[in-house]
Amino acid sequence: MAVVLILGLTMTLLMPAIGAGGGGNLRRQGERLAGVLELARQRAVVTGKPHRVVIDLEKGGFAVEWFVTAAKGEDEEAPEPITDAGFESGETIDLAPPRGEEPEYYPIPNRFGGFDWLDEGYFFEGIDTAEGWIERGEVFVVFDWDGSSDAAEIAISDPDSRTILLDVAPLLEQVRIREESG
Repeated sequence: MAVVLILGLTMTLLMPAIGAGGGGNLRRQGERLAGVLELARQRAVVTGKPHRVVIDLEKGGFAVEWFVTAAKGEDEEAPEPITDAGFESGETIDLAPPRGEEPEYYPIPNRFGGFDWLDEGYFFEGIDTAEGWIERGEVFVVFDWDGSSDAAEIAISDPDSRTILLDVAPLLEQVRIREESG
């Protein structure tokens, strides 16, 4: 009887772990995307430039871009320090912003600038934004220079019809991951 009891307890402990194997992979997909969203938020604050995460709902990809000129997008070096060398006393200096290339969104200059993909079998169901539920095309989760963003809820599913939701919480400045209850 003791052996049967021990086997029963062992099976009770192992069965949830065996059943949750696929759910763990789904959670890892959500954690990867949550990490990229948090990276975009933090880079926006540190650089003082808006960033966005591009999410391709149909292909299952995501990447980080930032709002800069093409030259800055390719070269992330610090600007040269400003000195007073070469200026004579009483000379006026033009403080107008430089004219030329307008800022646009460009991939950030590292591995996060390229598209990353959900693992095979996992897919985006859609994103709930201020404009409504979106199931197709590219969607942008934008973080302003101060890290603020609009609320969004991103749904990722697996082949077993399990879904995990990522809540971009603008007031809390965090991304929460939660499993959708059936």
